[in-house]
Amino acid sequence: MTEKLGRYTEALQALVGEAVACSPDSWSEGTLTIECDGSYMTYALKNEGSEEKAQISAALRKLCENLYVVMRQAGDWWTAASIRFFRKGEGWSFETGFTYPRSEQASPPDSDQLAKPDKPWWKLWG
Repeated sequence: MTEKLGRYTEALQALVGEAVACSPDSWSEGTLTIECDGSYMTYALKNEGSEEKAQISAALRKLCENLYVVMRQAGDWWTAASIRFFRKGEGWSFETGFTYPRSEQASPPDSDQLAKPDKPWWKLWG
């Protein structure tokens, strides 16, 4: 577990460092969002309080992909990530959030379940 978290921390620190480098100097915070469906990845780097735009570099794209690969190889498959970075004292700090796919779909109902549908949740009697 410690090795896994070490790889995550290393990947996230590199990612945040590049996100900060891609952000305008005037930003004191920003949010990098990454979405991936397993074959296609999208990125956004924004600061809702600033009109200045960030420029996503090729290095940042590569680091986003690296984070996805590192986590997926360790068994943590996510569909969306949000990395909020912000100034803290003289340096930068960050918070992460991940959206994971739903667990496997329930198996299809058998013929008995189709013949006798469950009563609606709002029907309290028989």
